[in-house]
Amino acid sequence: MTTKKTPIAQPGPTLQRPAHAIDHAKVVAETGANAVDGLTSAEAAERLQRHGRNVLDNTGGVQSIEILIRQVANPMNLVTNQSGL
Repeated sequence: MTTKKTPIAQPGPTLQRPAHAIDHAKVVAETGANAVDGLTSAEAAERLQRHGRNVLDNTGGVQSIEILIRQVANPMNLVTNQSGL
């Protein structure tokens, strides 16, 4: 069974730091958006063309077994567990 691949959006405007860590006014200024009116239709269409749709990939995420292996094989866990012997 094959799954349909959805194109992943390319990164948008590069911010100095992640958007959640910056004051909203600075994010608006750095992205060239308008905090009151948003983007014009022309700007939205141009960004859609340039960056693609804002969609998540459909890879299924991290599996539970992967998380378990990473936790068990973590070097810091191995060192701290060895010292308790």
